[in-house]
Amino acid sequence: MFRTASRGTHRATGRAVIDYRGLAVPVGKGVGGVAVLGAVTATGALQSAPSAQAAPAPAASTVRSAVTAPVAAPATSSSYSSVKLRLGARGDAVTSLQRSLNDQGAGISADGVFGSKTLRAVKSAQSSAGITVDGVVGPQTWAALNGSEKKGGSSSSSAGSSSSLLRQGSRGSAVRTLQSSLNEAGANLKVDGVFGRGTASAVRSLQSAAGLRVDTVVGPKTWSALDRGVRIGSTGSDRGTSRDEVGSSFDGQAIVSAARAQIGVGYKWGGSSPSTGFDCSGLVYHAYNQAGIDLSRKTAKGYTFGGRIISQSEAKVGDLVAFTGNDYGHIGIYAGNGTIIDASGSRQRVMERSIWSAPHVFVTYR
Repeated sequence: MFRTASRGTHRATGRAVIDYRGLAVPVGKGVGGVAVLGAVTATGALQSAPSAQAAPAPAASTVRSAVTAPVAAPATSSSYSSVKLRLGARGDAVTSLQRSLNDQGAGISADGVFGSKTLRAVKSAQSSAGITVDGVVGPQTWAALNGSEKKGGSSSSSAGSSSSLLRQGSRGSAVRTLQSSLNEAGANLKVDGVFGRGTASAVRSLQSAAGLRVDTVVGPKTWSALDRGVRIGSTGSDRGTSRDEVGSSFDGQAIVSAARAQIGVGYKWGGSSPSTGFDCSGLVYHAYNQAGIDLSRKTAKGYTFGGRIISQSEAKVGDLVAFTGNDYGHIGIYAGNGTIIDASGSRQRVMERSIWSAPHVFVTYR
């Protein structure tokens, strides 16, 4: 019988009981060698029990091979194509993800921790690949990353990136291609691969010039406009559609005064005079013509694309504010200080109010 030194505790005879609460790492969690570490720690716990001491200890070489086996062959990103990762994940799969992102120019630390920088890089890669931008790395994202080396690098032309869906916040080589193409179209952007405010403004201007939906999302139609050579700031006539020419007759304050004079008048769909009531585009038509601007009668969408899309910082009193929902279904006259005068369908009257949070663009006829 083997004798052991007393530890001041009573240990019952019989089967050894493992207290997993004392393990350094939970068994079965993590990626790669973590489960092995738990198994080795559990082996040590078993050997400390009296019933386990009678069994011969495993050879050192066996323990070493158990510990080192998982890292004997470096894993590639394709090895983790079935692993789903998100913010807060840790382990070898995250390290592999970070290395793949760095291959695309992310420039993040491959530390195995899925933090905020890794999240931003993932979203940028998803945007560049034209897949759902949710920051969760699943089969689609792994496939996009694993296939990046087979594409032969990025094209210098917008045609080479025509499958990339980009929006504000996107980063990477596809954004650099977009910025270069926008500069060729008349923009003046820093080609830094970051889709910020300047790039967004240039995209809106291009979409307006091309007669596209002005949503700042760069998809196939916007890429096609760049490939066709559409110029930023071009008028409607440049693209084969009519545009009202206002020139020096534009008087923003007179437009606002004419619109204010109609506050309280009832709403009527299709109406464009005080006697019948106004809808949103009818109020624009009335106020502009009262201010001496011979503007033809159009819908809200027609006024949006008949003018020129500008940034908020460029907007002046008398310009228009077009709300993009319902296919540019509402428009108002900018009165300055974040307010508009519009014929409200929901309030059933002409009113002056603050611009609300719905997506909108500014339009000018100056």
